[in-house]
Amino acid sequence: MPVDRLARAVVVNADDLGLSASVNRAIAEAFDRNLISSTSLLANLPPFGDAVATARGRPWMERIGVHLNLSDGAPLTPGIRSFPRLCGANGQLCMKPSTRFRLSNDEAAVIEQELAAQISACLEAGVRPTHLDSHGHTHTQWPVATIVIRLARRYSIPVVRLSRNCGPSPGLAKALYKQAFNARLRGAGLARVRYFGSVTDSMDVVRRGLGPVEVMVHPALGADGALIDALDGESLESVLGRLNLADRLTGFDQLAAPDA
Repeated sequence: MPVDRLARAVVVNADDLGLSASVNRAIAEAFDRNLISSTSLLANLPPFGDAVATARGRPWMERIGVHLNLSDGAPLTPGIRSFPRLCGANGQLCMKPSTRFRLSNDEAAVIEQELAAQISACLEAGVRPTHLDSHGHTHTQWPVATIVIRLARRYSIPVVRLSRNCGPSPGLAKALYKQAFNARLRGAGLARVRYFGSVTDSMDVVRRGLGPVEVMVHPALGADGALIDALDGESLESVLGRLNLADRLTGFDQLAAPDA
């Protein structure tokens, strides 16, 4: 892709495929209306099978990543259930999104087993993941990132999502952490965009052509069946209209060169 087009490129990724049958339908509609360019699949929740069936045979079957999940639903592996910081007494995953700098060796081992199982479930269902991100952004915790980078290499998955680095300032300490995290992904050759954030976060960098940019959305069906963004509660088309995407919509597969 020429440099000028690369700087204008925007990947619009729909998180939470597999969260519910309704969300699965919403994401399919968003693809049909050319509002999004990729999606991320939750492998450990009951609507996973419906999500795969919805995607099968459609062109966007080739644009699905894994929405790694350590914070919601039942795990796919038994070992993680023995660690209270990772799985509650009710048997549900419960990792908090706060920044964590240390895991015990045993915790790291069971997290790797669980995340590997989630990736494997996608592969076994015929999904060839194009990227990795996570529910609640838990992959941005430093020791979890170590595991995710290792799994990306093991399964030849070329992209891992950055930590949000556009929009309102999170404060100096968080900004420095995000900078270090993103530099780590770039050093590992797993970054394909320069910026990541929500629609609101990314408006300025998209307008200025400072990309490529990944924009996160959460398609859902409103009470009247209309396609909305779950976080904004507004029409998804209207929300994305703020970016004036025109011919900028791009898939990760079109961003072949790692971000320098």
